[in-house]
Amino acid sequence: MHRGIAVKIVGGRGMGKSVLLQQLEQHLQETQGTRVVRLPGPPEEATVAGAVGDLAARLRIQDLAAPRMDDLLDRVLQGSVARLVALFDETDQYVTLGGGAGGATFARNWFNKLEAIRKQYAPRFSVVFAGGLGLFYLERELGSAIVSRAESFLLEPFGPAEISDLATPFQEDGRPLDENCLEALRVLSGGSPALVTFGLERLWDESAPATQALERIFGVFREQHDSFIRSVHASISQRGRLDAPWRVLEEVRRSAGAVPLQRLREACAAPDESITIDPKQALDLLRAACFVRVDGSTLADPVRAWPVASILNFPETPAAADAPPERLVRDVCAVLANLRRFGRDFHQKDGLLHEEVFSSVLSVGLRLLGWETEREPMQAAGFPDIKVLSSPRTDPPEHTLIEVKLWRGKEYNAGLQQQLDEYRLDDTRHGITVTLGDRGTEGWPEAYEHACLAGRDAARLATPPNLVGRWQVRERASKGSERLTDHLLVQLPKRR
Repeated sequence: MHRGIAVKIVGGRGMGKSVLLQQLEQHLQETQGTRVVRLPGPPEEATVAGAVGDLAARLRIQDLAAPRMDDLLDRVLQGSVARLVALFDETDQYVTLGGGAGGATFARNWFNKLEAIRKQYAPRFSVVFAGGLGLFYLERELGSAIVSRAESFLLEPFGPAEISDLATPFQEDGRPLDENCLEALRVLSGGSPALVTFGLERLWDESAPATQALERIFGVFREQHDSFIRSVHASISQRGRLDAPWRVLEEVRRSAGAVPLQRLREACAAPDESITIDPKQALDLLRAACFVRVDGSTLADPVRAWPVASILNFPETPAAADAPPERLVRDVCAVLANLRRFGRDFHQKDGLLHEEVFSSVLSVGLRLLGWETEREPMQAAGFPDIKVLSSPRTDPPEHTLIEVKLWRGKEYNAGLQQQLDEYRLDDTRHGITVTLGDRGTEGWPEAYEHACLAGRDAARLATPPNLVGRWQVRERASKGSERLTDHLLVQLPKRR
């Protein structure tokens, strides 16, 4: 900006573009010789003259002879004011203003005018744009010179350090968030600034903020804030006009960590779409919306890209019409398949994250799929990880218990079936155990079968996609009824 170069800030919905512009505005106002104006949206009159008039009004210039940018700048850049910086927020709205081709024509004319004026007055006039898909549309489809030549900055998701800093008020209030709670917040939010702050704001009202509270908060998010989710999706795609980013996202999910560039090119090739896009632009849009993380160049082959775990990115509702126990097993497998896709997000320095984090993610995933879940309820012999209302219409309602464990060897995992059996009550219809390992564990499905299922009536069933094993144990309860427990094993990719 000091050199008079235009700057564009690319970010999806909720990534903090407006907040960043407010901070820039405050900082620039304190800079000697600089006047700054922030435009939160397009003018009411969708013409260049209307845009100049709107800018003049925000600069409190009321007697401009004609709505011309050079006349406006000549009025501003005098006396102690040596430089004007214009901050354009919600740039996407300029393209859609008024609907139809009119908004696009106005956007092209207005932003090309800004480029001509910037070059004429550089470095005394600087421009900053903040947006998402609209910036791409301005640059590629409308040929806006100022947008295409601007220095581009991509807003990245919050990492553990930023989230921990934001949680400092809890520590100052004597209610520090433990490591598991912070990790659960990071994973469920995907680092999206809007979701991180949403979770922390809701946690503040909890007397004992913990992962169980986060599960309730995010478990109903889609139901209560569906418009936010739709706006995030709209920031990367326009149905029927630009669906390529979704196809690229599927390729990243299928080949997480090493995505062939040719497959990304094929995903972008769609002759029936009105907007064309290349793999780099698609990945940048997905990164800006907190769907994908890329290490290194987006032009490498293969591209090192991973999907970001968050409630925005999973789960996908499977097409299942089975009886409740089997439908629940399939939905658990659907969430676990996403855990595998996002496996890179579930590692810490010495291995996988704590079991409590995986229980939280599984509980929220099931809530997003419509299941009523409860974390660590009081049962016969303690507190199972998850209790799911699997048959609400029976009398009494029936539940399924889910226990989540990391694979730490035969001694640690051997008593898993017995532990689940001890939790059962009369309303417990079904049981599910989920055991997670990483790629460094060789031959552990066979070791699991020998350690955890020996001496039991256990049948090995077809392995669901993205898992490494499924068994079903049949037992007789004291009253003669049959009890079933499904054992599911999933292997998460290691951090590279």
